[in-house]
Amino acid sequence: MGGAGGNSGTQGGASGGGTSTGGGPGTGGGPSTGGSAGVAGAGRGGQAGQAGQAGQGGQAGQAGQAGQAGQGGAAGAPGVDGATPMPLRIQWIDVEGGAATLIVAPTGETILVDAGWAGDRDPNRIVTVLKNEVQAKQLDYMITTHYHADHVGGVPALAGLFPITRFLDHGDTVEPGAAFNSYLAVANAARTMVKPGDKLTFGAVELTFVTAAGQVVDPPLPGATPNAACAGATMKSDVAGAENPMSVGFVLRYGKFDFVDLGDLTWNAEQKLMCPTNRIGPIDLYQVNHHGLDLSSSPQLVQGLAPSVAVMNNGATKGGAAAAFDVIRASPGLQDLWALHRVTANDAQHNADEALTANVATADAGFGIQGVVLSDGTYTLTNARNGTSRTYMSR
Repeated sequence: MGGAGGNSGTQGGASGGGTSTGGGPGTGGGPSTGGSAGVAGAGRGGQAGQAGQAGQGGQAGQAGQAGQAGQGGAAGAPGVDGATPMPLRIQWIDVEGGAATLIVAPTGETILVDAGWAGDRDPNRIVTVLKNEVQAKQLDYMITTHYHADHVGGVPALAGLFPITRFLDHGDTVEPGAAFNSYLAVANAARTMVKPGDKLTFGAVELTFVTAAGQVVDPPLPGATPNAACAGATMKSDVAGAENPMSVGFVLRYGKFDFVDLGDLTWNAEQKLMCPTNRIGPIDLYQVNHHGLDLSSSPQLVQGLAPSVAVMNNGATKGGAAAAFDVIRASPGLQDLWALHRVTANDAQHNADEALTANVATADAGFGIQGVVLSDGTYTLTNARNGTSRTYMSR
């Protein structure tokens, strides 16, 4: 990230290879106040990983193996020997129709994308994962995609519960109000505004911002291609709040694997990113835009990305529009659609398969979905409610 005065930071070197339980941070570049995002990343030194930890009520894994998912918890991280690289981890924490996606780099850095709603529930769920499952001592990057209450609301309380080193966002809000003011009160001194094309680098992981403040990445990323789905594209004027099309979005790449999170980017803003050129190219894993509302996830976006797997961070009564399910399921090459909640207003055809749905009851159980990505491009998703796992290969 940017150094003082906005200059590009240098990439931090990893010390000691993999990450161990309790390994300390290496030295790396990071954003300074007011700097534009450049290349950053600090490795965490340490020894070989220990046994995977159990989720609440689960059994601990043996050394060199993953812990099993327990009731209300998540599978522990795989243990490794000294020569095996640590995996990339992606975790969708249930914040009941908001967003909180935690990324843990193989070099140990923690990146949280949004923090759910205000109040105690969502920040406490996030802290539980950081402390008990990741064994993190700090949150290295807090990325706020935009300033709606279901994304930024939990940030102030989270900052009071757990150390946050750097805050990244799209710049000042276009919807002034209490949510943004509360965010500024905790983020301002360590805040950096990102723009499309900025990058974070953590060893072999590269996170490239592709949208922010209504702008899209230019030039397009390697792998960009003409988008045949743009023929006959229609527009939608409803954005459900001017902050949504301002969303920070990124592509994360780790070897052959790639993952896209575009926050609540709306339909017309998606066209700017995808038409006439798909500026990203095909990807493996897609976090469904805007919780599956039909103001987003246009055919031009979904068919252009052509994901193998999609994860919808919806609530039981928020998101998960039937039309969005239809668009995603019609995408060429889609293998599976996972969801945080069963949508109570929809039939079975317009829900994810029950085995791939983290929360199926109306009671608030708070189950999440975990992803583990290996250096060879293999990635596995696990439902914390029932332990269902499916493994995929990056293209």
